[in-house]
Amino acid sequence: MSHSKQIVFLGDLVHTGGRIGQWTFPLNVGYVGSYARQSLPGELEIRLFKRPELLIEALHQEKPLVVGLSHYVWNSNLNRHVYNIVKGLHPQTLTVGGGPNFTDLNAHAAGGAEFFARQPTCDAYVLNQGEVGFATLLQRFLACGADLHRWRQEPTPGALVNADGRGGAVHVTAALPPLTDLDAIPSPYLTGLLDPFFAEPMTPILETNRSCPYRCTFCAWGIGAGKLTRFSDDRVFAEIDYVGQRCRQAMNLFLADANFSILPRDEQIAEKLYASHQQYGFPGHCSIQWNKGNPERVMRVARALHGLSDITATLQSNDPKVLTAIQRTNLPLDKVEEIVTNLSTGQEKITVFSELILGLPEETLASHLAANRLLMDKGVEMVNYNLYLLPGTGMSTPESRARYFRAVGWRIQDGAFGEYAGVRVIDGQEIVLATATLSREELGSCRFLHALIQFMWSRKYFIDYLKLLQGHGIHPLDAIWAVAAGCRAATGPLAEVMQWFQADHDLENFPDFAALTAYWTADEPFARLRSGQFGKLNFHLTFRILLEYLEPFVALLQQVGEQLLAEKQAVAADAGEQLAEVLRLSRELRIDLTGEQLLVSHKRLALQYDFPAWRDRNRQGLPPRSPTLCDLFLPEVQRRNLERQLAQFRTDNLHATLRKMSEYISSDDFFYKIQLAH
Repeated sequence: MSHSKQIVFLGDLVHTGGRIGQWTFPLNVGYVGSYARQSLPGELEIRLFKRPELLIEALHQEKPLVVGLSHYVWNSNLNRHVYNIVKGLHPQTLTVGGGPNFTDLNAHAAGGAEFFARQPTCDAYVLNQGEVGFATLLQRFLACGADLHRWRQEPTPGALVNADGRGGAVHVTAALPPLTDLDAIPSPYLTGLLDPFFAEPMTPILETNRSCPYRCTFCAWGIGAGKLTRFSDDRVFAEIDYVGQRCRQAMNLFLADANFSILPRDEQIAEKLYASHQQYGFPGHCSIQWNKGNPERVMRVARALHGLSDITATLQSNDPKVLTAIQRTNLPLDKVEEIVTNLSTGQEKITVFSELILGLPEETLASHLAANRLLMDKGVEMVNYNLYLLPGTGMSTPESRARYFRAVGWRIQDGAFGEYAGVRVIDGQEIVLATATLSREELGSCRFLHALIQFMWSRKYFIDYLKLLQGHGIHPLDAIWAVAAGCRAATGPLAEVMQWFQADHDLENFPDFAALTAYWTADEPFARLRSGQFGKLNFHLTFRILLEYLEPFVALLQQVGEQLLAEKQAVAADAGEQLAEVLRLSRELRIDLTGEQLLVSHKRLALQYDFPAWRDRNRQGLPPRSPTLCDLFLPEVQRRNLERQLAQFRTDNLHATLRKMSEYISSDDFFYKIQLAH
């Protein structure tokens, strides 16, 4: 006698109000679903969801046994809305959460009560790695005859249970031990569970190992994961082939490892990724979190990728007091410089970049600016972030908040908005606005400077200009500081830019989540979100200048450069001419992505200075005066990457399209290659 399978809905939901996004395959719930299906053979029908509207539609058509949702800062409020819909339609369906919002640091009675008070229609939360915990929860629920009232009466191993359905009583148990053999989880790729997502412009994720040996207090990665474990070589290689053969709607690949290149075998994985790139055209680019130690192996693995990924030499801070407070050890700066030197030479020049976080405990304005200056001196590109507090991290504990932070606020998570079943929903970040060592005014004053650093230096739109000034003895950070001052003092079009920037910056410090929600769900602000006119502020500034205010901005750069040069003694008489030409070169190198026509593959440019030779020696010194004819060209692989990205993120708002393209693609892909004309 046969019986029908129990239906389980699993969602790694993402907001879809913006219509475009770096939406990734739901690998996390794919693992959970494939392990549950194996643990209860023949009993479960697993369905995976990324888009909330599709899950809501399915809920109206069928009654699932369980709805499980992954929780992150970008979807927790969305999950709350979906849980409410589940209970409104199917009160006896078990609703389950999972993900890094709970760790060993906050998975206690008080933390559970606080969570379930905000999420009263969530019945349970699986702790740490979810595969075994979710399968255990399912087995216990089925053993109770899927009777929700009976199931609530007893604790469930490896989960927090909303015992009274209101958050007033919570069953607390310890997390279950992590798996020691990751191959015990059937591959959701190789079993076909993730196949439907290849039809959409979504970015695949691959995980080759789990855990993180570091315990930085701003991060939840690796808490509760135990020792580093790995999927087998054969499985990883098979998944690379499987994804490479099928992915035609995206060009980027995420590696979900916390520290790629931590294992010797990662060099072989890199070689396999490059082989897939050559054979199938995918991946076109890899987004990777690199290991913080063993720079020699980092360089070997990076070489094996042949430029498919930029390399991170992340610092977050360079101040010893800060690093002690956040329990972090960085690569020594001489090792960072060694990586930059080794990877910026040879046929394939690989970009090295770093990250800095403003607002960390013990950080001051002076130490933060000094870290930016040092990274520029080492030739490293950097991205500056404002600190935001993640649930489940050491930095978010009550003790840490009381000791280090003086003011926090809320801003909307980029792209985290939408209207689902007639209800407008947003998600936000809790950001640090002032610390014990950094005033609110000091922290806020860096916002525009950070945006210009990213625009001019890190994303390379005017790096030649900055390096030319550096050749004349003017530090790039001092030059950017002067450009920022020039923008603030400007009249006319650039004054409009500054007014807009400040107004949008003011929308990043709501006093609480309720105020944030009230503002952004009102008609006019919500319409602005939908139109793509609000987004990541740094990238928005970049493309607003490039597409609308380029002429006055370039004029300001010429003016500021000449003023800085005038303050130096013994500056060459033709320095102003060099400035004008390097600004012209910067404009010509940028690929025009604004039209519907095919990308222009080749341009020829006549210069009075040998900028190609200067760039070949890593922009050291000054370019020699020598009439030079150059070819600007677009290699086929780069063209394919751009065309796939344009297709994946195409929208009526060009600003929004280019912003999304910029988030997970090498900065070099936006510029022509240059060589002497043949």
